[in-house]
Amino acid sequence: MKLYTSSETKKIDRLAIKKKGISAFSLMMKAAEFSFNTILENWPNTTKAIIFCSKGNNTGDGYLLAALLKEAGIQSQIVQITKREGLSPATAKGLRVCKQRKVKTIKFSSFKKMKIEKNTILIDALLGTGLKGNVRKELHQAIEFINKKSKNYPLLSLDIPSGICADSGTELGASILADVTTTFVGRKRGCYTSRGKERAGKVYFNDLLVGKDIFKKVDSSCYILNMEDHLKKINQRNLNTHKGHYGHVLIIGGNTGFGGAAILAAKAAARSGAGLVSLATRPEHMNAALSQCPEIMVKGVNSGQDLEPFLSQPKVLAIGPGLGQDAWSEQLLQRTLWETKNRNIPIVMDADSLNLLPKMNLTSSLPQKIVITPHPGEASKLLKKTVNEIEIDRFKSVKELQKKLKAVVVLKGSGSLVCFNKRGKQMIGVCEAGNPGMASGGMGDILSGLIASFIAQGLDVIQATETAVDIHSKASDLTAMRLGQLGMLASDVLEDVIDLLRH
Repeated sequence: MKLYTSSETKKIDRLAIKKKGISAFSLMMKAAEFSFNTILENWPNTTKAIIFCSKGNNTGDGYLLAALLKEAGIQSQIVQITKREGLSPATAKGLRVCKQRKVKTIKFSSFKKMKIEKNTILIDALLGTGLKGNVRKELHQAIEFINKKSKNYPLLSLDIPSGICADSGTELGASILADVTTTFVGRKRGCYTSRGKERAGKVYFNDLLVGKDIFKKVDSSCYILNMEDHLKKINQRNLNTHKGHYGHVLIIGGNTGFGGAAILAAKAAARSGAGLVSLATRPEHMNAALSQCPEIMVKGVNSGQDLEPFLSQPKVLAIGPGLGQDAWSEQLLQRTLWETKNRNIPIVMDADSLNLLPKMNLTSSLPQKIVITPHPGEASKLLKKTVNEIEIDRFKSVKELQKKLKAVVVLKGSGSLVCFNKRGKQMIGVCEAGNPGMASGGMGDILSGLIASFIAQGLDVIQATETAVDIHSKASDLTAMRLGQLGMLASDVLEDVIDLLRH
């Protein structure tokens, strides 16, 4: 499940044409056929299709799709936004096929006055993966108008929603809001994170029979996460076993007024299989923690010195949920970092532990086995950039964080990214699951507890992080189906995590 940049996809195209003798027109035809079948699968009652075209190869796919729809008895109509000049040979051939099928073409000005019939589908074949810079004014206005019309009609984008950067997922001035995107040859990584994830809708992929031998020639360091890859290593336990075989997790956090965050993280670690779970928190939160989960060993700590006796036994530490940023917080963080560095044990850092790192000038003196889980706001402080600069290119941002902190990095958000260094090469896993209902308090605390738990049970820091990120998001999708996005809480998601682990 590799993801590709625009240049990597073009290289696959060129190799397929050169090495296998597949023509550019043949690839276009296969893309059109796949999109045609996707329309029948999703909208079987379609009686009319309106295809928006410009002049690139993406438009060539649109021309051929229009011809296929017409041939199948579905009324099709092309709306030509830009002049037909400088067409590639394959796109020009697609246009000739369209004309042979007598597909009608109208100007955009005519479309704006047109009354759209029921059972009509709108098809975006305007801009593909080669877009450089912001969308031009003419297409910008067209995209905005098409989006307004699409509120009442389904919209399919070909290859990638027009106006979305195929490499980063950022919006280049304006972009199509699709219900479905059919993407070809290589999965475009811009469809899976940032604005692109929202605009692409449901993504359908077809490699157009390019062949595995061609894909092997184009290296990609980006892929879709799959919890099944590593989960099987921990979900089948031996009969002759005891709690000591599944690790000891210590959660550190829960400052005054923020006890719930640390309790959620500890509960997540306990419910996801860790053999033992301890919680170091403010003394006033001890009763609440024990009432929520009596299986947790709760330690009341008033200072870093109070914390020290509890640091020597756990197999993994997680610090940050509800930690705060006062003197108590700083003492606990300093003691924790010293212990993990001295013992060379893994540490998971989230929330205020990340906000404290630049504040305390600790970013250059971190342990070797470290996982950090920043959201864009925390990432902006670590990199000394604005949140907007982080979000413009999430792939670039997560790589910068990984390089700076030498950590396994989870950049949370729409299409969370997991970045790590593997034999000198930065790799990025992209989480395909997740929904807007996760934008609520406590979600990150559950994730921290899951990562720590999976490390304690024997997965390495990369495996544990990838598995936790994926299962957390997939469980959130189940919760949203069960309760709705507005009503779901982090504790509800934990119930669905347990259900996924059970299978």
